[in-house]
Amino acid sequence: MSKFRLSVILFLLSTLLLKFSSMFRDLVISGLYGATYMADAYFASMTIPNAIILFMLTGMKDAFLPSYYAHDKIGKGFSHLTNIVKGTFVFSVIIAIAGTVLAPFLVNWLYPEFGNYDGGHSVAVWTIALYFLSIVFVGVNAVYEGCFDSQKKFSFSTFSQTIVVLTTLVFALVFHRLWSIYSVPIGYLAGTILSFLLKAIVLSPKKMIAWRQKPEWDEIKKFYRIFWPVGITIAVGQINLTVNMLFASRMGEGVVSNLNYAFRLVTIPQALFGVTIATIIYPSLAKAVSSKDMGLFNRGIEKGLTYMFLLIAPAVAGMMILIEPIVRMVYERGAFTESTTALTSHYAIFYMGSVLFYSIQAVVAKGFYTLEKGHYFMRIGLLSIVLNIISNYMFAKWMGPEGLALSASIIGMIYSILTFTTLNKISGGFNLKLISGEYFKISAAAIIMSVVLIGLKSTNVFRILNDWILLAAMVPIGAMLYFVILKICKSKALSELLQNSRLLSFKKK
Repeated sequence: MSKFRLSVILFLLSTLLLKFSSMFRDLVISGLYGATYMADAYFASMTIPNAIILFMLTGMKDAFLPSYYAHDKIGKGFSHLTNIVKGTFVFSVIIAIAGTVLAPFLVNWLYPEFGNYDGGHSVAVWTIALYFLSIVFVGVNAVYEGCFDSQKKFSFSTFSQTIVVLTTLVFALVFHRLWSIYSVPIGYLAGTILSFLLKAIVLSPKKMIAWRQKPEWDEIKKFYRIFWPVGITIAVGQINLTVNMLFASRMGEGVVSNLNYAFRLVTIPQALFGVTIATIIYPSLAKAVSSKDMGLFNRGIEKGLTYMFLLIAPAVAGMMILIEPIVRMVYERGAFTESTTALTSHYAIFYMGSVLFYSIQAVVAKGFYTLEKGHYFMRIGLLSIVLNIISNYMFAKWMGPEGLALSASIIGMIYSILTFTTLNKISGGFNLKLISGEYFKISAAAIIMSVVLIGLKSTNVFRILNDWILLAAMVPIGAMLYFVILKICKSKALSELLQNSRLLSFKKK
């Protein structure tokens, strides 16, 4: 087995671990606090610092990788790593202090409704403050994870993020009686520290940075001019989610929590397939651009988009059909009641479109970052924020909470269309016939699969099954039917996978 294929397998496994550990964290929160005002205050307020965290975490990794390749090519990779680590540490400390100090003012301004509940204001303030404090370590962790990705050590990069989630989970379980819901943001802060210490142990302090090297601020400034548009673009999704939560917080107790539980559940396919495929193709795209081979670059994007859709289409279709038993199995225990299940399932249906469209965007984004054209992506992202505010207002007024979920799907569609067409133009043009042909075959297979599953679900035999047995029967039936149809349709993406070709490696046509 090649080292590349082994790294891909390890990355997929570590991504599964990361996503399911995140799900376990949400399970603990839902079981302990359900859809109460405490959960509302936590989920709504954490979206503010989380936008900055994503800005630093994913944005830093995406900007650092091509920058590191360029400097490593001339023998200055370690020096460049040192400069970016030191510059990022200074920047992170400033952000952390500012966010922590401003936490009470942010809550009073954005979430005054939480003051109507006993302790609601305090939960929101401390959640924001503790998450902002963690940014000191988040920024530096992100640089090192970008360095690991550049060496195709995807699994270790993902595992170091898993440490953060698992620590948050442990703190929530162990300390909830002592610290209540405050144990969750405290656990996150502790997790970021542990993640940093893990990197220090693996690399050893001497190999982390050149400690005596003075920061070269011109180089740092040049990097940050590339990083800003990338980071802001990465944070767009979280900013739109924050806007979503702002509107939801004004709709009564439980709306924020139910929307959050629905969103977190349906985005599992996006994290498993959309983000994973995008991450795996990124180093190859960067090398293609460094070699000035645009044919190879375009081939990488085409493969990324088709592989992603091949995997995510049946997952989204299946979740739409089986969403209520899935929610019931995943969440319904403790403070999460039957009525909460019904609302969460209902909202999840309206979020489904965003899963597909933001998965497309995840792949396309790598193309912009590799070409160092992040400013194009940023402009589209900023436009989407404006459209999202307008859309949230209109749909919330028209439909209520489910309108906020539908708005996310609509904005995701607009976002993915604009970004794809722009990248297609600046890259010289993709093979649209190939992409559209594969998407048509995949869509047809997913639709036929869905019709059959809906028919089976409505029969007396399947109607009386409990949730576990129902899913155990429906999932393999759906998967088998889906892949058989694709095989009959002669899907090129599926054929490549079945032939055990190197996953997401690509050659010129």
